[in-house]
Amino acid sequence: MRKPNKIELYVGMVFLAAGAAAFAVWPSHYQPVDAWALCSFLVVAFLLEQTSNPLRVDAQGSTSFIIHMAAGILFGPLWGAAVAGFSTTASQTLKRHPFIKIVFNTAQRVLSVTLGLSLYEALGGNLPPAYLNPGAALSSIIVRRDLALFFVFAACYFAVNTVAVNCAVALSSGRRFRDVWNLNAKGVLGYDLGASSLAIVLAWLYVQSDAVFGFGALGFILVIVPILVIRHVYGLYRKLQSSGRELLDLMVKAIEARDPYTSGHSIRVATLAKAIAQETKVSTEEVEEVYTAAVLHDVGKIHEEFAPLLRKETKLTPEETALLQTHAVKSADLVGIISSFRGRIQSAVRSHHERWDGGGYPDGLVGDEIPLGARIIMISDTTDAMTTDRPYRKRLPVDAVITELQKYRGTQFDPKLVDLVVNSVSIRRLMTEMPVEGEVDAAPTRQEGGSKRVAPRTTGLLKGRTSWPRIRAF
Repeated sequence: MRKPNKIELYVGMVFLAAGAAAFAVWPSHYQPVDAWALCSFLVVAFLLEQTSNPLRVDAQGSTSFIIHMAAGILFGPLWGAAVAGFSTTASQTLKRHPFIKIVFNTAQRVLSVTLGLSLYEALGGNLPPAYLNPGAALSSIIVRRDLALFFVFAACYFAVNTVAVNCAVALSSGRRFRDVWNLNAKGVLGYDLGASSLAIVLAWLYVQSDAVFGFGALGFILVIVPILVIRHVYGLYRKLQSSGRELLDLMVKAIEARDPYTSGHSIRVATLAKAIAQETKVSTEEVEEVYTAAVLHDVGKIHEEFAPLLRKETKLTPEETALLQTHAVKSADLVGIISSFRGRIQSAVRSHHERWDGGGYPDGLVGDEIPLGARIIMISDTTDAMTTDRPYRKRLPVDAVITELQKYRGTQFDPKLVDLVVNSVSIRRLMTEMPVEGEVDAAPTRQEGGSKRVAPRTTGLLKGRTSWPRIRAF
């Protein structure tokens, strides 16, 4: 019989904890509720689940927490947990998620609601037991100290949700919990708490419309419509960001189509740069930034003025060399069009031809003045040229590449990064196994500066040649 793995054991623990929490609140918080009201909350929570967006690392984000909280305030933790659980199960079953993910996400949301509302009640907050009118409990939240306790409930809800989900992601992906947390949850708690106030507004409108019109769902609809509109706008914004990235990727392909010599170059450089960045032990977020910058480091060559230079078969004049060197700045300018790429990604693209000794371009930066991402791309760019086949030679063996890197250690390259590459078994293996896509049988003779060469040679090339608050789901 197969033993359960770590993620299965973890999901089992979360499921048992959720069941125990729901069972604990059953005796004191069971009460009949209006079926239409409950169905309204379930349907809207389901719709918000259906419009969830992917987070950065193996998780989904949704605004359905607003409905979970509002149901909990109005009907107590038992029915709030029921709304969260059933809407999650239905939505993820329809999306055909794996069974283990459905079980986990249902359990962690039930646990988030029940623990959050139990803490709220334990600190003195009022919840509607069987004998209490939900409107009376809601009024106490709005006019008394219970408002502050509501945000304690919200903070507990988000804490349980984010810890549970990011632990699951860390276990299933083999990443460090801290890195997953930084990518998926860091910096969003304030936004989440602010958005949770909509749960109070939603519950208040529901009670008021029920008192005036005898139909609470009317007020519910009044506040849900703007929530859905905001959610739709956020989705469009995410699609716009994605389209911007796809546009830059298209530019990379266009450059490589114009200059077949570099076909597949950007992806290979990015793959190696990511491996080096991981070895430096920087955060997962910084690793992804280095990868993105490496993919886009030559995107500025899409400009028409570089086309004749890339195709030229004789040596470049000093003026042409100077013009070609402006591609670093033009690449950074294009990358900066996407707001999320400004900062470290844009800086790494701009500085990927800077040398450790200050002899690079465009700014003549020296040593640690050069962004870490740019220093990594410099090594990766050079290494890719040496480890891929050329018209005048086959790819160099790893030992020869290491010799060249050590030769220019402290002049062109960051000496610490060279030592890291030299001593890393995994990076050496990657150099050996790196797939080469779209290689060509022949390439034009090219020259940069005054010395003629057929594409960059080993020594010559050493001169230097990619929110709206939400509830998390696994």
